Amino acid sequence: MIAPVEAAARAAAEVPALEPGVSRELARWRAARLRDIRYALWIDLSADGPALDARLEIRFNLDARTDLVLDWRAPSPRHPAQMPEAISANGRALAGARMVSEHLVIPARALRRGANRLSMRVRSPVAAAGTAVTRFVDREDGAHYLYTLLVPAEASTLFPCFDQPDLKARLRLTLTAPAGWRAVSNAPLARSSASLGRVRLRFGETEPLSTYQFAFAAGPFEELIESAAPRAAAPGPVRLYVRRSKIEAARREAPDLLRLNREALGWYTRYFARAFPFAKYDLVLVPELAYGGMEHSGATFLREESVLFPFEPAATDRLRRAQLVLHETAHQWFGDLVTMRWFDDLWLKEGFANFMAAKAGAELVRRRVPEIHPWVAFGALKLAAYRTDATPGTTPIWRELGNLADAKSAYGAIVYSKAPAVLRQAEYYVGERAFRRALRAFLSRHAHGVADWSDLVAALEKASGRPLAAWAEAWVKRRGMARVRLERGADAISLTQENLLGEAQLWPMRLKLVALAGGRHSVHPLRLAGARTDLGLAGAAGADFLFANFEDYGYGQFLLDPQSLEYALAHPEALQDELLRAQVFDSLWESVREAQLDPRRYIELALAWLPRERDDTTATLLLARLSSAYLRYSGAQAQRAFAPAVEALLLSGLSGSGSASRRIAYLRALVETARSSA
Repeated sequence: MIAPVEAAARAAAEVPALEPGVSRELARWRAARLRDIRYALWIDLSADGPALDARLEIRFNLDARTDLVLDWRAPSPRHPAQMPEAISANGRALAGARMVSEHLVIPARALRRGANRLSMRVRSPVAAAGTAVTRFVDREDGAHYLYTLLVPAEASTLFPCFDQPDLKARLRLTLTAPAGWRAVSNAPLARSSASLGRVRLRFGETEPLSTYQFAFAAGPFEELIESAAPRAAAPGPVRLYVRRSKIEAARREAPDLLRLNREALGWYTRYFARAFPFAKYDLVLVPELAYGGMEHSGATFLREESVLFPFEPAATDRLRRAQLVLHETAHQWFGDLVTMRWFDDLWLKEGFANFMAAKAGAELVRRRVPEIHPWVAFGALKLAAYRTDATPGTTPIWRELGNLADAKSAYGAIVYSKAPAVLRQAEYYVGERAFRRALRAFLSRHAHGVADWSDLVAALEKASGRPLAAWAEAWVKRRGMARVRLERGADAISLTQENLLGEAQLWPMRLKLVALAGGRHSVHPLRLAGARTDLGLAGAAGADFLFANFEDYGYGQFLLDPQSLEYALAHPEALQDELLRAQVFDSLWESVREAQLDPRRYIELALAWLPRERDDTTATLLLARLSSAYLRYSGAQAQRAFAPAVEALLLSGLSGSGSASRRIAYLRALVETARSSA
């Protein structure tokens, strides 16, 4: 008979049922047993080979003697995963390892409690697409470049590993490559040597990283080194790697790019009160990268086409590039230094990167791109989330994820556009100082580790001294958004809130109401709770114009009351604040979409105001809405009536003195809308 204690120990040691991908159950089981993980990889690279050969060593501590489950799978059906060769455990050749549902299982008999060491040889495919290591062949000079992209859980297609974000590990990488190649990885290059037409590049050991953050890029790269002396709080000079056929274009763009990157490093260091968290920082321009950028710790990959413009860049192009740099730099703290425990909290890194990029951009980008107000651009970012959140298929920003095989489904407008808006609301809800203290404490407490959204809420509660569980539950785990209306009484103002999806749940919000009266404006902070909030504000009830989301701290559909709507249509020049004007134009467009405002009146507004609009983002949105109202919301008779004025406006804008981005927007609108014989 087995003793109860022994039976319990055996049950605890049993491996969960294995399935393709990494299940939440397996991840938790491993996280409870594994400690102090270190990978060492020796990879042999060739310019045109179909695969790379690697030698792998894994060191780790086991809390209990049990079977060990590594993730090792095929990147696609065309590239089946091969059983590793020459597997040894703790210095002894190992027989009995087996492949089960995309996992490599090492039997318990080969392991021991405490320190263990595994070694093996593996072979991984290389292709132009669909593999963890991508080969790019330069059509200009025939040069070959290799680079990795292991997010969200593709490291296990490159080498057997524990491919879950909460098992951070240190990595030591050695690459052997053709002579003349350069390589970049997460850690600084420690040693290089050349022999027989090959170069051997050994990198230092990394800080603790999640497997999706491991990276290398290799090829005949050119290297541009930042010329300005670095600040003490940031790492040494940043290197920019670019393929050799693009070196002249890179030399033109590098000074501004590296200067902005340096300013971003300094800004984040000051804001977080924490120095750059890794030993060095490099930027790699990767042609045809699947994303705009990827924030590998110490080595950000940027999509080449997003940085090196093949044309004279417009303001919108320069803004997007600046936002990309600021976003990926922010990730070095939010995402890399502190990583989400599981991909259901993907918003903790992506939402933060977009929000922090907006905050940094408000100081660093405005002088570079004066044609665009940074917070107007942030408001435009939210529009994609609004469109998604108004549909029955929307999701909360936190989405329960049972298996990392489904992690790619978590990406989208809710994570990238709603999450930063929720963080802006959180900052205003608790106060900017408390929010900043909370972020500093959060980063300090979880540095080089992992956290989830409850850890962030705890930091916000401690810094602000107020309970936030209900607020966080509403914003993090509740889908959809609110429709907020303003109602005027004889001597009072009320706000009503309803769920656009018709569901019962609502959202607590802290907002600012702005009132315009007789050419003067006043601002009134308020808290929105429940279906109806009576504000009083007798002095503001008779104002010419009222708007409940001044400075855009709220998230939802904010509709104007009838008096304010008429005032905005008749006096857009009174909306002198660029952000307020953009928000009001957004609100008026929502009234069109809700069939509460005749689209012809929006066309008249756009025709009258577009020549006077200063902000390129607002002008571009107005043009797009003018086209929609004209082509989709107007009948044939209205189109005939408006055609001369619409086409005349677009033609004049096309040849006007505005920015290049503005003229391009006019051209696109003209191509879409021109219908008359003239």
